This record gives sequence, structure tokens and C-alpha cells, in this order.
Amino acid sequence: MEQFKTVIVGKYKPLLNYVTACITIFNQGEQSLTLRARGEAINNSVEVFHLLKNRFLEDVGISNVLIDGETVTTKHGKLRHLPVLEITLHRGFK
Repeated sequence: MEQFKTVIVGKYKPLLNYVTACITIFNQGEQSLTLRARGEAINNSVEVFHLLKNRFLEDVGISNVLIDGETVTTKHGKLRHLPVLEITLHRGFK
């Protein structure tokens, strides 16, 4: 399986930070990258894709979507189940 660069999308930084990270990876010659988000940040990863496609790189498309879940331990020691979304983007779509 091919390894892609990954941009981990959170919910606290401005969306343009993640868009800039994606543009930088594509400008370095990569043809694919993965946007990865958990929990409440999933909405932001979808927004990052739309900003990237509609304002910056028209030839970017989605080549794969993975919907999964993960169990994490909070700082208070409790187990928490979080949804995970991974969107694989590929440059060269029209």
C-alpha cells in the first residue's frame, strides 16, 4: 500500500492553516495526501477540502474516504470512542 502525506485537521487552528499545509505538500511534488480528523474536527476536514478545491486547486479530488473509530484515553483516565474520518485527496482530477 502506498503511503501518503497526512495533514491532521484539528478544531482550534484556522482552516487556512490546514489548506496551506495541503498546498505546500502538493507544491513539493506529491500527487496525493490524506486529511485526517477525529470527533468534532471532522467538519473542519470537509471544509478544508472544499476551500482547497473551490478557491485554490481546481484539479484536486477525493480518491478515497475511510470512516472508522478509535478509542482514546482522556487526561482523566476514561476511555472515549471517537469517530475518525480520513479523506485521501489526489491532484489531477478535472
